[in-house]
Amino acid sequence: MRISLAFLLVSLAILTAVSQVASPSVYHPSVVADNQNDSPFVVPVKIDTYGDAWSGYLAFGLWQFNSTDLSVLHSYLVVMNTKGQLLDIRRSNEIPSYWPVKYISSDTLMFMGEPDSLATHFWNMKTNKTTDFPNVWGHHDIIFNPSTGTFLTLRDYVRVIDGRNVLMDKIVELNAAGDVLWTWDTYSDGHFSLNDECPCNDTTGASSGYLPGQTLIDLTHSNSLQWIFDENVIYVNMRALNTFCKINKTTSQTIWCLGEHGNFTLYDANGKRVPSLWYHSHDVEEVQPGIFSMFDNDYHNTTRPCQQTLNGTISHSRMLEVAVNEQNMTARVSWSWTAPSAYWTPYWGKEDRLTNGDRLGTFGSQSHYVPNSSGAVLVEVNPKGELVRSYTFPYGWGIYRVEEINLQTLNDYDGKWHSNDFNVNLATINAIGGATDIYYKINDGSILNVDKNGQPRITMPGGNNTLEYWSVDNAGIEEIPHKMLIGIGLNETSPANSSFTANEQQLGYAIVFSLIVIVFAVVLSLRRMRKRGQRH
Repeated sequence: MRISLAFLLVSLAILTAVSQVASPSVYHPSVVADNQNDSPFVVPVKIDTYGDAWSGYLAFGLWQFNSTDLSVLHSYLVVMNTKGQLLDIRRSNEIPSYWPVKYISSDTLMFMGEPDSLATHFWNMKTNKTTDFPNVWGHHDIIFNPSTGTFLTLRDYVRVIDGRNVLMDKIVELNAAGDVLWTWDTYSDGHFSLNDECPCNDTTGASSGYLPGQTLIDLTHSNSLQWIFDENVIYVNMRALNTFCKINKTTSQTIWCLGEHGNFTLYDANGKRVPSLWYHSHDVEEVQPGIFSMFDNDYHNTTRPCQQTLNGTISHSRMLEVAVNEQNMTARVSWSWTAPSAYWTPYWGKEDRLTNGDRLGTFGSQSHYVPNSSGAVLVEVNPKGELVRSYTFPYGWGIYRVEEINLQTLNDYDGKWHSNDFNVNLATINAIGGATDIYYKINDGSILNVDKNGQPRITMPGGNNTLEYWSVDNAGIEEIPHKMLIGIGLNETSPANSSFTANEQQLGYAIVFSLIVIVFAVVLSLRRMRKRGQRH
């Protein structure tokens, strides 16, 4: 999809309007110092590259735990490039902080964290200005809709079911002031009950903040949301039920649920029918029509005895993609990458599809509960399942989820025929890594540079002009894949104000030509029939 400058300006205007409802603040330090020696913070990561890997930026909450008892020491919001170079950082004494981190506009991140670990904030990395939404709070996930200026998040509550205290979840839509505009309940709308309880005793205690000293049944443990704006459909993942649901937000009706407690027949990669395709997953997302990605933690896998203590030597987390057929109500594994037990992640985790087609997996737990364990591990795997890059953090460093950010270059071509030579202006909209150079090729010609050669100028008549373009920052981070603009029209005999695009005119020519061919074939056929009639 080609993003226009006009669309970008509209989105920024909505962000500005929403921000005016919130509380502005300024966060000053872009580099924090280590408390022990006052030296600048260095991202504690070892990067190994084995193949052709993606190039871009990564934003994530990074938590440092005590290596002895794994209690949280520090929380950081890290922005770095794929070479491991630190670009920006925040630090919080709220423990833990920076749960979900989302990229929402050219220079802005949205996060839940300091000064309140559950509240929502916009952080403009260019101006270092933070806009606070103290009444927009929730757990595990947050989505901002730029069209409505509203937020979607999760909130939990205690419900007494059959005399037992049960922790349940609601999806809530909030405005910038925190008013609830819409809600969906996993109990009353999802119709899940204690009959669906995990047999491995999913419970939460006093740390949940509810009913101190009492143990609660953690029945659903919702942990991710996806809002398809143009369809007004929501997907919610319920970790403890090994199930996610599709919801019609307009009617609040549950369309279907998929998983151990869903409506679909499930098949593994070998075509074998199974009771569940995943166990206690995170971050379910529809990545293309009918294909869903997720992070399968392989925790409380009921095909094995329930674990009394965490033990990674018998478990394997994986990146998983599932093909869903809503007509015959079946779901099957379409792609997966299973990690070694040394990466087992009983909690947290994410799978992302990168713009080069690779998958990025966040095996983020601070320990993998194996001998000589590392901390969080990020892996980039190509579609063939080959490991092309890994990011390894020391034991005791954990990551909830990673947000990948691509360099983005926009063009201002209006899609219409022009009657005179003209420029297609290019601009980098998210120079997170600093100054960028913009390169381009016209009609697969020589590589040119905007600074040295000026903006691309279309001089070749016709409707098949092409423009390939991309940005590269000063650290060598390159926009991958390159953008391609096709069907650029220049015709000196065509009116400049033509309402048809170059592609539309080319299509029109093709249709006219096809009609001429058809008419010619019909006339020729009639002549042949007449000749045959004369012979008889």
